[in-house]
Amino acid sequence: MLSTKLRVLATLVCLTTPAHAQFELGENSRINPDDFSITMFATDLNYPVAMVELEDESILVAVSNGASFFSSTSGQIIRLVDENDDGISDQQTVIEDQLPIGGPTALKKVDDLLFLTGQGKPISIMKLGPEPNFKLTELGRININDGKSWMHPNSALAARRVGDLYEIYFPLGSKANFVKTTQTRYLGTTFGLSAELSGDAIHRIRFSYDGQTITGIDVIQIATGLRSASGLAFHPVTGDLYFQDNGIDGLEKAIEAHSADEINFIPNGKLGGDIEDFGFPDHYIEYRTGKFIGGGGIPPLVAFTPIPNPANGSESEGPNEISFAPPNFPPGLNNGLFVGFHGQFSSAGLANEENPLVYVDIDTGQYFHFVNNNEPNVGHLDGLLASRDRLYVSDISRKGSFDSSARNSGAIYQIRHVGTPTVINEISSNTPAELLLHSAFPNPFNATTTIRFNVPAIDSAVPTELTVYDITGQRIRSLLNEDLGPGNHTAIWNGLDNRNKSVASGIYLYRLQVGNRDMVSGRLTLVR
Repeated sequence: MLSTKLRVLATLVCLTTPAHAQFELGENSRINPDDFSITMFATDLNYPVAMVELEDESILVAVSNGASFFSSTSGQIIRLVDENDDGISDQQTVIEDQLPIGGPTALKKVDDLLFLTGQGKPISIMKLGPEPNFKLTELGRININDGKSWMHPNSALAARRVGDLYEIYFPLGSKANFVKTTQTRYLGTTFGLSAELSGDAIHRIRFSYDGQTITGIDVIQIATGLRSASGLAFHPVTGDLYFQDNGIDGLEKAIEAHSADEINFIPNGKLGGDIEDFGFPDHYIEYRTGKFIGGGGIPPLVAFTPIPNPANGSESEGPNEISFAPPNFPPGLNNGLFVGFHGQFSSAGLANEENPLVYVDIDTGQYFHFVNNNEPNVGHLDGLLASRDRLYVSDISRKGSFDSSARNSGAIYQIRHVGTPTVINEISSNTPAELLLHSAFPNPFNATTTIRFNVPAIDSAVPTELTVYDITGQRIRSLLNEDLGPGNHTAIWNGLDNRNKSVASGIYLYRLQVGNRDMVSGRLTLVR
């Protein structure tokens, strides 16, 4: 069991914290700077990357103990609270100060379970207790044998619940820069699973959980031909697994990439089937030309060559975390991926010309710099967390380096949509002129909640579907699927899934589709 003693770091009166973050948004036709506020949500953090949001909209961030990121042997989880909702955390509380993972790089939450790992570190599965103490209890640990000679050990996570089982997806990258990995690494767990893991890969672990104990089900390989898939995310509606892969370093000069970084995906229906091959090391997109060398393997959805011209354009290299956009960001910025780029390993500011925050339109494959790579106060935008109308971006080291000189120099920024709301909550007539989807009430709820929506004036009834999903995009309950005419409509959800089983406490999404029009609302919170 982990230490459960609470230690309050500080209740911060942010008199010295700047109200606005130290960067600007990029120039693109999709971006209206007036639609966003940018604030420094938290500062003076020790190498922050991994974040999750709790049901009360507070943020948990995993940070390191000690002066050096890579030699850290333990970590902390800090809860950040913005009581007056001004985009600046005014309360920081350490809920666990002796985590078994030093240098944490990934933190995920499903139901009351937290999943934590670091580069080449074990994966810890912990139960998160209720407020006000948020007691942490370790339920299981996944150990992957020593990878000091392994260029890209495990470092990332994705987790979700599918029916009655829980799934963890994690990469084991390449042992060397540009050579197919033939060695394996041994995986052992405290809950009955073991396996020999291949490199250049993504693997999956499944287990059951009864609220107190986890029991291992299986370990399988999901993908191969990947150099370092250090960022993974499930599509919030389809459940497809998206991930980035780091390109091959320069063969003569490491700083000049040989191949482009990529975004790839595996459809939800193929997860757990045949092992998908993405081609590393023989098949890749050449960095400075965009040519598909080798022509085999599954081609990437996106390859990040310099823009607008690969030969001399603005660079983005070393993607770390990826996150699907907040659903209430403006149209054109709410149905794609944000990608955080690390850039030059230990450089910051203008010396790091490869570290933008990139937006990817997954329908077209187009991408652009949402935050440019020429910001003087930015080090490495490695961590991402999307909430309903805001994106949290963590800079692991604003000074760039990872030794004692950069201790406590990390920061978290909040980019918040403050323009016209994506979801409209008021109606003006019995037969509205536009499609409206309203916030559920009550929310949070315990027994039932009601969702109201309004179909505009149309010539005839149209197919209408209202569906509830969990936060990973798994379909939970179809509330309505029929032809409806214009007017005001309601649907009630009683917290049951399509098998009429009660679902767990947590955050859920609901989506309304009327004909070919689609709108996604904010979140539902179920409290048992």
